[in-house]
Amino acid sequence: MGKSPKKGFLLPPAVGYSITVLTYLFGNYRISLKYLGRVILTVLINLINLPFRIYEKLFINKKYKSQTLEHPPIFIIGHWRSGTTHLHNILCQDDQMGYVNTFQSVFPDTLFNRMGRFLFEGFAKILIPGVRKGDNVTLGTHLPQEEEFALGDKTPLCFYYFWMFPRSILNFYDRFIRFKKIDSYIVDSWKKDYKLLVNKALKETRGKIFLSKNPPNTGRVAEILEMFPNARFIHIHRNPIEVFLSTKNFFDKMLPHLQLQTISGSVLETHIFTLYKLLMSDYLEQRKLIPENNLIELSFDNLESDPISCIESVYKGLKLEGYNQAEPYIEKYLSSMKSYKKNKHYIREDLIVKIKTEWGFAMNEWAYDIPEHIEIVRNE
Repeated sequence: MGKSPKKGFLLPPAVGYSITVLTYLFGNYRISLKYLGRVILTVLINLINLPFRIYEKLFINKKYKSQTLEHPPIFIIGHWRSGTTHLHNILCQDDQMGYVNTFQSVFPDTLFNRMGRFLFEGFAKILIPGVRKGDNVTLGTHLPQEEEFALGDKTPLCFYYFWMFPRSILNFYDRFIRFKKIDSYIVDSWKKDYKLLVNKALKETRGKIFLSKNPPNTGRVAEILEMFPNARFIHIHRNPIEVFLSTKNFFDKMLPHLQLQTISGSVLETHIFTLYKLLMSDYLEQRKLIPENNLIELSFDNLESDPISCIESVYKGLKLEGYNQAEPYIEKYLSSMKSYKKNKHYIREDLIVKIKTEWGFAMNEWAYDIPEHIEIVRNE
């Protein structure tokens, strides 16, 4: 029998946020009484981490703020549960790729001071589960992660605040993806934080090309191009019906470990429908801003059925060098994933109708229909 995955204990990413951001969040968004213990523990860890954050900000970050990138970064985008994590993990087998790892995503300013790194990486290794509860993906402090968790650590601008405050998810979308009602100086500060994060990630992972996997950026193409005019993009799409079921399952399993306020299942489901429409509509509108030959679109189905051809097409399409050197490592990783256990999905008839009605524009864009392997359950 195989070894059982390590059990762990997840905490909100606010454990590594600045006191200013922490005060902003806890002062502006209602916390449910049942999560008070989680808040107290989060604040306690945050305060213990404070001296190390201050040291790194004062004496280490300035070294990376002025650095310029030698190579245009690559941004993997797409709606959540569309295969962005799988694609990111595959491409990160190429050692020329640099990325934000899980430890940096939670403690972005406790990265290069030795004592702080020793204490909090050890702490993170103990707490982080062996697999992600929402989809059985392997977790670890050194593994690739989304940078969104870290983008709100100093500047109060991060869509993933919704994991703590899910009732505000649509408000967060307007403010932190579309940047509505956000002062320009705050957005400028966020962009500087982003560049700093990228430079530190390249140092941390010893990469030459920054490879991002951050679904919120699917609706921020214009802002990404303002920061990195030559940025390259890989958009991965998946059948919207599968996306809905996987997103609902993922949220249901992950939210209980991160949320600081309650939300009903029906409200969350409504938010999922609205969020998909917003994100994919914004992407389709902004897609035309990407310079020619700087965008590759691929389907999750093709990545699953013929991953090597898919990855090779990404290298050729974006004119990336180094595929022959990376291929053995990519093949080894793909071989190790053959035992990966996927979740089985069922769907009600009424949800099929709603998805085809509200997300029909995306199904038409990429010619999707009802997947044969999903079991339809009749409404009672």
